[in-house]
Amino acid sequence: MEKEQPVGLFDSGIGGFTVLKELQRGLPSENAVYLGDSKRMPYGERENAEIIAFANSGIRFLEGKGVKAILLACNTVSSLIDQLESRVPLFSIVEAGCEATLAARNRGAVGLIATTATVKNGAYERLLARRSDRVHYITQGTRTLAKIINNHPYERALLRKNIREAIDPILEKQDVDALLLGCTHFPIVRESIEQMYPELTIINPAERQIASLRAYLAERDLLNDAGGTTEIYTTRNVADEKIITQIIDHIGLKYDVLAQTELDVD
Repeated sequence: MEKEQPVGLFDSGIGGFTVLKELQRGLPSENAVYLGDSKRMPYGERENAEIIAFANSGIRFLEGKGVKAILLACNTVSSLIDQLESRVPLFSIVEAGCEATLAARNRGAVGLIATTATVKNGAYERLLARRSDRVHYITQGTRTLAKIINNHPYERALLRKNIREAIDPILEKQDVDALLLGCTHFPIVRESIEQMYPELTIINPAERQIASLRAYLAERDLLNDAGGTTEIYTTRNVADEKIITQIIDHIGLKYDVLAQTELDVD
């Protein structure tokens, strides 16, 4: 491994842009290669075998770009990390979410909204239970919110409706004051969530994921100090997908390459 090798990021769509933003903020000298499989999103409604095949294909693509580590910016993929194949270290957004939860709360219930696949796989609950018996999640899966954010992030009424359908069931089950965003699409609309639920402390796992990457690279003397380029690849046609550039501008991402690619899926 060399310092100049890029960090890879993989997501099922544009949600991982929120992790890329944290990477650019926290490690601005790192080169990055981002891959969003928007053609096949949402992953959250697919069977595990499909998700694993898509993720392994994405990992192979990033390895072909010479990455030194991969940030799994998809919670659904991260929930299946033990079944993925990679020659470089994988950093799970789910593990980062559990760590961020315990940093924010040391006892009681924390709300968790995620895709139905993430909730079904139970990865958050399993990982949290290994770390603490004093904190637990009140979970709610959503079939639609990630897709709405990916395709219709500026349709305010539709967005608010889907946010309420994701969060209200948690509050009906138990009175919580903290909410973990268990899908990287969700921080894109964090401002809307905070306006609708000002009583909730919002937990974004991306910050902790970047902190884990920084610690790993520093320990191995792999922190780059002379880079900062970013390549973004999507499996949907960039020319036809204006929402991609709109979200990039909205989040404030810097990039040097924005291009379409195909994945070789087994």
